[in-house]
Amino acid sequence: MKQTLRRELTNIIFLVLIVAAAVVIYLLSRAESATQTPDASPTPASETASKQTSEETESADASAPSNDPEESSTTRGVPESVFKTHLLSSELYAAAPVRNKPTTYTLIWSESEQAEVLLTYELRNGDLSSLEITFQLPEVFQGNPKSDIEKRLAEASESLATANDEVIPALLLDLLPASDAKDKLQQTSIRFWTEEAQRLKKVGDKFEDTLDGYHFIAYRKQGDTLQELVCILYLT
Repeated sequence: MKQTLRRELTNIIFLVLIVAAAVVIYLLSRAESATQTPDASPTPASETASKQTSEETESADASAPSNDPEESSTTRGVPESVFKTHLLSSELYAAAPVRNKPTTYTLIWSESEQAEVLLTYELRNGDLSSLEITFQLPEVFQGNPKSDIEKRLAEASESLATANDEVIPALLLDLLPASDAKDKLQQTSIRFWTEEAQRLKKVGDKFEDTLDGYHFIAYRKQGDTLQELVCILYLT
């Protein structure tokens, strides 16, 4: 009887030891896992640093220049108000706006009523993007005029030709620089363009050139009554 009780007591003690060992092993493994895995929750200091970095990034983004094409103008032209002031205050010619065409003017050379020039311009974001100047050219008569009418027409053509020799270079040297906001359009370039434009002899003749980034076109065409010389400066 005593041996049986002793054997059962031994078994109970053995089971208790096994359970205790298992509990100890479990607790040790939990402690080791907690030691190896750092606390992922942010500390107050890390939260403050993160907030400061975010605010600095937002501030830098706000202060960076905008590349929005709507906010930046790519034209080299002056503001329309500046160009209008130049037109209306000139002593070389009288500028009169064309009715129902707010960007078109008639220019009358002050020393010759024969020279009437048509000026029109285009705008981009309120600045000039192109400038077009149209000169009337004299009619060429063959032989000597026979009637009084032919004589008057020949005299008018001769007067216009004489006026154009002065008007064309003078207006181009006046209007093209006045439209340039960058002040980089050289007078030597304008003189070269003028000479080439005046060399055009017949309808369809054309001259085109780009100097210092400015694009210039001149061509002859048939107008309503006379041939015309059209000169265009692109400021984009």
